[in-house]
Amino acid sequence: RGPGPSVGDMAVDKKKKEKEKRPSNTATARAAPGAILLGLRGLAVLAVFSIGHTLAANAAFLSEVDQKMSIWARLFFFIVAQAVANEFCVLWMLQLARRLCGESLPFGAEMTPEERAENDPSIVWPPKDLLSEELRRLADRKGQPFFLNHVTGKRRFKDACTRFGMTLGSVFTVWCTCRWMDKRNLADLGLTLDAPFWSEALVGMVVGITIVAFMFVVELQLGWIHFLRFFEVFDMSENFARCILYDVVFHLNVALNEELPVRGWMLYNLAEAVHSHLGLAPTTAFLAALVVESAFFVVMHLQSPGGTELKSMINIFLGGLAGGLNVLFTGGRLGFTLGWHFGWNIAMGNVFGLSTSGIPISATFVSVAPHPDKRRLHGGVFGPEGGFVSPFAYALGIALLWLVYGFPKGGILLAAAG
Repeated sequence: RGPGPSVGDMAVDKKKKEKEKRPSNTATARAAPGAILLGLRGLAVLAVFSIGHTLAANAAFLSEVDQKMSIWARLFFFIVAQAVANEFCVLWMLQLARRLCGESLPFGAEMTPEERAENDPSIVWPPKDLLSEELRRLADRKGQPFFLNHVTGKRRFKDACTRFGMTLGSVFTVWCTCRWMDKRNLADLGLTLDAPFWSEALVGMVVGITIVAFMFVVELQLGWIHFLRFFEVFDMSENFARCILYDVVFHLNVALNEELPVRGWMLYNLAEAVHSHLGLAPTTAFLAALVVESAFFVVMHLQSPGGTELKSMINIFLGGLAGGLNVLFTGGRLGFTLGWHFGWNIAMGNVFGLSTSGIPISATFVSVAPHPDKRRLHGGVFGPEGGFVSPFAYALGIALLWLVYGFPKGGILLAAAG
């Protein structure tokens, strides 16, 4: 047995142990601001919803015409409440997604620049050997000459989780507003979840996929986009099916997160208010409210890449009108418009490889390269929704809607008309 450790060795060991403890202390210190911020957001949610419940219970801002809280007060509460609820739920779901991905960021931390980025520059795309000679000459332009945003499947998993958080916030907000202020339930907004609802959702999905296929064929035949290959996953280390699954979950939540608040609560309540205050017939009131809802739908997309361009705004407005007509033609039900929205998004991004309002993708069944010099035709980074074919696709979708359901005979049934 050799001699025991010297006093100097013991001092060195003690310093090493202290250093080993420092990272955990540092992580705790870094986690504190994030946890505090998350807690403050939770308090904001509690405060906003408590105020809303108190005002509703005490009949504040009562409208004699509506016999309930004024539409302006309800609309203000709805927008503010959904904003704070969505932010809180998104941040919570982001923490869960990070843990499931094995990351060790401090609890409560905001989205990092990488998590916010629309495109991952480390993904080299497209492979030049798949490009035509013409496109190969254009591939060396600075930036993203082919416009499409690509990220890893891991990132899309996080996006799916945060979108689910937005859905939680939206559904909770709509439910509270309906119960406290509107005195109705979600089924009255068209979210019936019965057998006709699911059949209409399936038909709507088929229509959504069909009209996107129409746009794809037109753009391909006109040379605006160029076919590369089938079954592409942009990070070759990842599984194709898993990446597609993440986007399916993401776009299911996009459809519900946008359709229920906008084409459900907002459109119905605005139509009801127009009918009550202006004395218009229910269907006419619904069409007037449809214009306002479509303008709000444009505002929702302004932050998307390319969303501020005039063609993009016009097409999104038309898309809002089409979504509202889906509700009108199906008698106020949301199944068809939810299916249309999901079919449109998933087909555009993950079946045909096109840009969906600039949303990044990690895998697609059909990989294409938009022509760098034809941005104004195919929509550039915003995709077909910013291009020339989109209005014709909406018109085709409405024609198919009419073929399935015919013109609405009884119009839309509003509670105020009751």
